[in-house]
Amino acid sequence: MFRLVLVTALLTLAACAPHPATPAPGATPDVPPVVRVATFTALPDPSALPAGPTVAPAPTVGADLAGAAGPLLAPDPTAEPAPPVWVAPPSSADAAAAEQYTIDLINAQRASAGVAPLARDETLMTIARARVADMVARGYTGHLDPVSGAHLARELMRAAGYTSTYLGENWYASIRPPPTMVDIAMGWFMTDAPHAKNILSPNFHYVGVGITFNGRQWLLVQNFAG
Repeated sequence: MFRLVLVTALLTLAACAPHPATPAPGATPDVPPVVRVATFTALPDPSALPAGPTVAPAPTVGADLAGAAGPLLAPDPTAEPAPPVWVAPPSSADAAAAEQYTIDLINAQRASAGVAPLARDETLMTIARARVADMVARGYTGHLDPVSGAHLARELMRAAGYTSTYLGENWYASIRPPPTMVDIAMGWFMTDAPHAKNILSPNFHYVGVGITFNGRQWLLVQNFAG
């Protein structure tokens, strides 16, 4: 009787043991393999704003910084959507050309959605490039500092003088080189609601992009500010 009870107990434990996850029927791996990641958008948080007078960001290209921050806006639901805008890929495969190509694709998406274009901001360009360089130097990927857990882009933008409550970041990694990796990244961003929200948000007015190679993958970061 004791053996029967013991065997029954062992069979019960085996039946309750966790099993490895099984891929969904019909699922196929991405081609080419990519790393799909999360995004953040800073919500209005008065306590996060620095004390004292507003400090304007560094000069931008073709934009007026006055009144960048403001109430939550939304696209006009009655506006007719614009026809898709085609953007020619750069003839060069270097990172700088791919960064500008990314900005052009962002603004093409915004034009199609009836949203004003973002201005390329050289300070945000520096921050985005610093973000991908830091990922390479410290061997991590993501929005958060691997040691402190802080939102790195948000801290860098605050330190650079961006006082708007609207700050955001998208990032992506792919084994494909630019400019192809830019097409892959933008294609995926626009199918994922949080990333697409950053790209199309009328609360953002400025953008910076950084692209680099970490020895295994190409990394792309988009930083947005209102």
